[in-house]
Amino acid sequence: MLLFPKIAGKIVNEVQSVMDEDIIVVDENGVIMASTQKDRIGNFHMGAQKVFQTNKKLYIDEEMAAQMEGVRMGINMPIRFEGRTIGVIGVTGNPKEVEHYAELIRRLTELIIQETVHAEQARSKTRGLEAYFYEWATVKAYDQHFVERGLMLGIPMQVPHICCFLKMAVPPSGETEIFERLQSYIETDRDMIVHWGPGLFLLLKSVEAPFSKERFYGQLEDFKRRFAPNCAVGVGKTAGTYVVRQSFKEAQKALKVAGKNGGIVFYEDLLLDLLIEEVSEEARQEYLQKTIAKLQEHAGLAETLQAYLANNLSLKETAAQLHVHINTLHYRLKQITEVTGIDPKTAEGIALFYLAVHLAE
Repeated sequence: MLLFPKIAGKIVNEVQSVMDEDIIVVDENGVIMASTQKDRIGNFHMGAQKVFQTNKKLYIDEEMAAQMEGVRMGINMPIRFEGRTIGVIGVTGNPKEVEHYAELIRRLTELIIQETVHAEQARSKTRGLEAYFYEWATVKAYDQHFVERGLMLGIPMQVPHICCFLKMAVPPSGETEIFERLQSYIETDRDMIVHWGPGLFLLLKSVEAPFSKERFYGQLEDFKRRFAPNCAVGVGKTAGTYVVRQSFKEAQKALKVAGKNGGIVFYEDLLLDLLIEEVSEEARQEYLQKTIAKLQEHAGLAETLQAYLANNLSLKETAAQLHVHINTLHYRLKQITEVTGIDPKTAEGIALFYLAVHLAE
């Protein structure tokens, strides 16, 4: 077992601080891998070899110790894992007097080994899920081998799922905790969640009946409120079974929009934002140059346009917000037309300026 030497050293160091007797931990080959006496590490231990042969504890008195090279009076106990002896704990001293200490150390060691192995198995499964999800999110078509691999990982691929990204500012030390909260708070036996990057998690949410968008939104909102107020959430629309690529791409776009204000965005609710996200940076800059960029050279005009649009084209409310007379507002709107060649009082002009303002943001 690869982790056992590290565990052995940890056990010896911990025990050494609370008892005076010497401790050894011996591997399956009968070789001492950890000891309170460093010079014994690497030596063969005949007493431990007998324990491996019998799978029983061995009491070593002075007479027996004298007959075996490198062995001291004490007790040797088998360390078992899943019914198999994988090591030996040895404690020096009068066997009857130190037996209860040795038994406690043996039980502690077995518990630590079990926890370590189970934790590694969980990590291995998580790594396997992450690798599979990376492939699943991008695959355009599937074959039987791909499906079988998913089923072996416990993924209910036959159930329709949508992709959901959750992005939050969380230090690396806190990602395990937030992951576990997501699992316990949102994930069901039909859902799956994996770590996708720094502060980024991908949830495959089952939309099998009785799925409710409103209920799912409420879960996400409650999670944000309780654990991660800064969390941005992007949810895909197209449910998929063996292929989820479309929903994955939709969730990415929704997350990009949600990231602007840390909100919850469902792809199906995107309208103007969806169009804006598809515009290249080159096209965006060119459009801004042809619409509102020139307003920056004239004091107050850009601010006037933004207020005009924000107040739903109401002259009265816009003038009140800008603290100007309504005639002044009319004059500024006329200036906007002269500078840009676009009239903000026409339907076409409103549409062009509205898009420009959002592209600028």
